[in-house]
Formats: sequence, structure tokens, C-alpha cells
Amino acid sequence: MTGDPSFPGGSLAVLAAMFLVALCRVSAMVMTAPGLGETTSPMVVRAGIALATTVTILPVIQDRLVHVAGTAMRVPFMAVAIIAGELLCGAFIGWLARLVATALGIAMQIISIFTGLSSVLQPDVELGASSTAISHMASFLVPVIVLSTGLYVFPLAAVAGSYTLFPPGHMPMVGDMAKSVTAATAQSFALAVQLAAPFVLIGTLWPAMLGVLNRLMPAIQVYAIAMPAQLLGGVLLLAMLIQVMTGVWEGRMNDLLAGLPGIGAGVARR
Repeated sequence: MTGDPSFPGGSLAVLAAMFLVALCRVSAMVMTAPGLGETTSPMVVRAGIALATTVTILPVIQDRLVHVAGTAMRVPFMAVAIIAGELLCGAFIGWLARLVATALGIAMQIISIFTGLSSVLQPDVELGASSTAISHMASFLVPVIVLSTGLYVFPLAAVAGSYTLFPPGHMPMVGDMAKSVTAATAQSFALAVQLAAPFVLIGTLWPAMLGVLNRLMPAIQVYAIAMPAQLLGGVLLLAMLIQVMTGVWEGRMNDLLAGLPGIGAGVARR
């Protein structure tokens, strides 16, 4: 097939190499992005999403891949370096989206602590010592919201446009990547605290009230009386605010994911 003009670069081998390079970046993004790369999803489904996405965007990005799919892929050392760079770029985009999505789980963990549903003295055998039923519920709620509202489109658009910001065959900007991860982590924790703010406020005032009550009536077993009320009140408050919390989280997710590297960059043709 050498010299065949029907194939980019003149051969079927070059086209196969371009597909492999694109698949590395796309698959790394799919395996780390929220909604698409959940561990509860079957591996076959995630592999199918990666293959379908690669086939879809390959005609758009093939001009960016010709120079790395020819001579460079024939040198073992350069081929390994190119594949490693593609995996890093794809995982970077997916991980940024994942960091923002973890805000809901962090908020639920904070809520569990302030409502008394989390205790280091009473670890959950199934969920683990650092997990709670509410945070476990959030881990199932995140992919449902991401897939039902179309938020999964942002990582897909970012990986298609990332070939302009991170050209294949070039050294990834590790310093800028580290700064982006740090900023995304800070935004995630800030959003989590905002979502759990009502519970933080009530959870701070409630022990103070119990302390005053205990000082006024030392003979009363304040802990035994107040703990059931704290648990029931926390669950009822969460039931009333869960819709508002998920709505705010979805809106902030939409704004933050719209700033993923590669979105709006487009793919420049040579």
C-alpha cells in the first residue's frame, strides 16, 4: 500500500500508526473522565467508547498525526516517548474533569462528619474506614448526572481540541499541567465546602448548644438524647437540600468543565 494516495501519509501502516497514537490519548482520557471511566462500568463499554471516539475524531486530527506516524514511529525509543506523552495528555484532561467532579463526594463526606454519620471509632466493613453511605451514594450519583445532562461532552471536546495545545511528538508542559491540577483541586474543595455550608453551620452551632445545655443540667445524658436527634435532623436536612445541592454542583461543573484545556481551541489544518 506504499504510495497509495487514498491513505493519509501514503500507506496503510501510517494510518494504523495514527490510529494507535490517537487511541492512546483518547483511551487515557476515557479511563479517567467522570461518567465515561467509572470503575463500575464494564471494561468492554469503556473500550468501546474509546474506540468509537477515536474513529470519530481521527479524520479531524489526522493532519496533526502524520509527522509522528511516519519516521518517528519506526524508531522504538521515539515511539515509546510519543505513546507515553499521549497517555499523559489524555490522562491529564480526564483527571482535571475528575477532580472537579469529586466536589460532590467531598461535600457528602463533610456532611457525614457534621451529622454524625461518620466515625473513626465505627468503621464500615463494606465501605471502608474513610467512606460513608452518603459519600458512597454520591459516587453513584455523579455519573448519573454527568451522563443525563450532557456534561460528558466537555472532556470529549477537550481531547479533540487538545491536539492544538499539546501537539503529538512534543514534550508535554509538565509545569503548566501541575499548576492546572493544583487549581482544579482548590476549586473542587472550595465547591465542596460551599455545598456543605448549611451542614457546617448547623454542625458547628449544635455542639455549642449541647455544651451550654450540659452546663445547665449536668445530670442529663446530653449525648444519648442529642445523638438520635442529630442523625435524624441531618438526614431530613439532606433530603430537603439534595436537589438544590446537585443543581448547584451541575451548574458549577458546567462552568468549570468549559474551561478544560482544548475546548474552543479547535484543530488547525496545515
